[in-house]
Amino acid sequence: MRRWKEKVYLLAKKYSSKVGLDLPYFIKGGFWLGVGRIFLLIKGFLLSVILANMLPKKAFGEYSFVMTILILAGIFALPGMGVAVIQAVTRGYEGTYFKALREVFKYSWIGSLFLLGLSIYEYYLGNFNLSVIFAILSSLFPFYSISGYYSYFFNGKKRFDILAKTTSLFAVLSTLLVVISLIITRSVFWIVIVMVLSQILICGYFSISYVKKFIESNEVDPSSIKFGKNISKSMVLSGIATNFDSLVIAHFLNFSDLAVFKVIMTLPSQFELLVNTFSPLILPKMASSNLNKKDVLIHFKKFFLMIVGLIVIYVITAPVIYYILYPKYFEYTWLSLLYSLTFINFLYLLPYNYLIKEKKRELINKFNILSALLLMVLSFIGVFYYGVFGAVMARVIYSVVAILLITLIFLRA
Repeated sequence: MRRWKEKVYLLAKKYSSKVGLDLPYFIKGGFWLGVGRIFLLIKGFLLSVILANMLPKKAFGEYSFVMTILILAGIFALPGMGVAVIQAVTRGYEGTYFKALREVFKYSWIGSLFLLGLSIYEYYLGNFNLSVIFAILSSLFPFYSISGYYSYFFNGKKRFDILAKTTSLFAVLSTLLVVISLIITRSVFWIVIVMVLSQILICGYFSISYVKKFIESNEVDPSSIKFGKNISKSMVLSGIATNFDSLVIAHFLNFSDLAVFKVIMTLPSQFELLVNTFSPLILPKMASSNLNKKDVLIHFKKFFLMIVGLIVIYVITAPVIYYILYPKYFEYTWLSLLYSLTFINFLYLLPYNYLIKEKKRELINKFNILSALLLMVLSFIGVFYYGVFGAVMARVIYSVVAILLITLIFLRA
């Protein structure tokens, strides 16, 4: 086995210069990240299939609405701090991790107030079940918001092996707990509570107790904390925009239509999760190297060809998957095929991470604000006039325009 690993390493090293990538780094890191991502992919896909088939459309739509609101609450918990942690840890400022954790916990109470206010609003609308769910989530949210931060630390340390093992363990345990609660209760309330508590307890242990074993330096980089707070401001609007179409569908249409929209997005999101396996590899590598614009453009072209291939694979396989696993939603498969064109948006990873490496704060903020406003406007118009189809088209148009925008900003940086 050892000899086999050495041969693979030597071959990867030999061909690195020809393909323009540090292949030993990507093979080693990609393998471990792939393990963790596969478990997360299976978890997300399995839960989607089970929930979509076992719950009525309206109930599945309510569940999707609650999870969307929980994601939106995260915009108050300094969403940009994770990027700052990766950068700081990569450069040896590991004490920044717990400093960032304290800042996130402090700001996340604003998210709790948001959830509490929504609980009151749902109560007056007569949605008592949703009101109770949001009230409970408001008290749990600060703990929920810091529970997944171990992933940023291990990304920065480039310990993708540890990240894969912890992520896989969480995926297995949380999936089992949610499925058991679904079988026993068939209740959206218990599904959500079990899902949130499992993340708080399992991932919270990894993020607080387990990480301590790997900290070798207590040095803090104040500039990273400042950078994380700064980009978090612009990411607030991006966070709202990403989930804006779901809110508009829930408001102007109904929870059943929201269920359809979420199922349409489910399979593409699993492909996205697979592609994003390489995102944690990109940022630490960029942060610790002298990658220039020319290098990024070379990788950009290769990445584009990969994405085209990914779209072709999706168009071929998706109808079969929806027919077998989502029989209640099979008639909407064509919308999912249309949605796969949004894969073009994956291209933003390279220029965006380059701007982060160079700490181009103003340019990052400019892109986040402009792209977020664009998505919100397109989503509102699309849903209001064309329903779920309009929501899908809004995402496709946005993806094309956003990649053109980030490329233009990158070239002028």
